[in-house]
Amino acid sequence: MAKAKQSARLCATSDVVDLGKALIAVADEYPTQFLTERDFFSLARAYLHGRFPGVSAEHRVKEGAIDFRLGGTNPSVLELAVAPRALADACHKQQRFPGHISATQLYASQNRSELRKLARVAQAKARKRYLLLLDLRGLDHQDLKAGYLKWSARRRGGSPIRVVHVRRDSERHFVI
Repeated sequence: MAKAKQSARLCATSDVVDLGKALIAVADEYPTQFLTERDFFSLARAYLHGRFPGVSAEHRVKEGAIDFRLGGTNPSVLELAVAPRALADACHKQQRFPGHISATQLYASQNRSELRKLARVAQAKARKRYLLLLDLRGLDHQDLKAGYLKWSARRRGGSPIRVVHVRRDSERHFVI
């Protein structure tokens, strides 16, 4: 039986938002299994491979590795950043699980290397660049946007990056 040829699709912002919503839904379903970016990586790869057959993970670039490259005639690159929820013991509210108490993973200052990698990918290698901020805490969108705009004002050159901030209750995106 011949395998049906899948046509290459252009990755749109709505696809990245859908990915973020799906990842948050799974994190809510399994709150102790999906906590950090590392936990979400294989799930995101499987989701993206279902939508974009030409996806590759840990795509090597000069500055390091970009999480995902969505191939095709108009390739896109995607970096994932996760603000893990702060898990607490129900009987001992002051007891926190180590490694899951920091909320700063979504701010521009914490994602400088990801932003630098995305901005420096050649136009021929990627038409669109996305930074998906997966927010399991509900951080303020305006605070995040202000930090990224400040970073954008200081950078020299590079391609535009669409930052997509997804929370349980809302999603926002902007270009820097």
